[in-house]
Amino acid sequence: MEAIFSLAIGFFVVFTLGAISGMFSERSGVVNLGIEGFMTIGALAYVSFCFMVKKTTNNYEDLHILYLVIGAIFSMVVAGIFSLLQTLMVLKLKTDQIISGTVINLLAQGIALFIVHIQGFGTGGTVLGSISPKLISFNYFIFYAIFTLFVTVSIGLYFTFTKVGTRHIAAGENPQALDAAGVKVNKYRFICITISGAISGLAGTMFVITQSLQNFNGSVQGLGFIALAIMIIGQWRVSLIVMFSIIFSIMFSIGQKITGLNSLPRALPFIMSIVVMVIASKWSSPPQASGVPFDKTLR
Repeated sequence: MEAIFSLAIGFFVVFTLGAISGMFSERSGVVNLGIEGFMTIGALAYVSFCFMVKKTTNNYEDLHILYLVIGAIFSMVVAGIFSLLQTLMVLKLKTDQIISGTVINLLAQGIALFIVHIQGFGTGGTVLGSISPKLISFNYFIFYAIFTLFVTVSIGLYFTFTKVGTRHIAAGENPQALDAAGVKVNKYRFICITISGAISGLAGTMFVITQSLQNFNGSVQGLGFIALAIMIIGQWRVSLIVMFSIIFSIMFSIGQKITGLNSLPRALPFIMSIVVMVIASKWSSPPQASGVPFDKTLR
């Protein structure tokens, strides 16, 4: 039972952070289909940091908490920097946001697969990023869940009770009105894309720790796309995102534990997520300006 609970917590952390990151961007009016890509870059950055720590120091297990924090921050910074590519395509070049998200996903996957297969860096196409086995103990999983809830609640309070959060929502609902009030819409969108990328990078770090035994083979196994589905099913609302993250986490953890002669049990949660998303899309109500480039002349 504890094993299933740990699996469910791991999925919950990854799904929630990934979905929240997508929501943070889309609430400002920028569609983020690149959650998978940003998670991949974050995971790659974290295991690269761990790899270098193990290569250059001997007491890394004694300082595993410190290195966990530094590694997570490093992954967020790298993913945030990588999100500048999304900013360039969406805000400057006004590229179709579906295409820009696809570019992010493909480019991130290519970079990750290339780096983990570099001779001397990975082992059998896998980067061994384990700092300490303690990081995958049950007590640490509880901490990851509490931290994720703290981040989620903080973002919910930000949208509900702060002036900046209200402007953030306005950038995605009525950017022309926000511009008329003297607020630079693209400035808000730039900041939101960067923060969204950073949170996705943190989700990538959590994937490495909770889902792949602290190793990385160049992929986050499609969990970024599941996070995207949860964001849509959750109607871009924090409370619903948390609720559906819990439901999907339970489904995926049970699917992981069911064994059989074929891989259908593992594929079932992915199939269910597609079905649920298709059904929920009929009542979907995204931010009104989501996916629409801002044009001051339309005011």
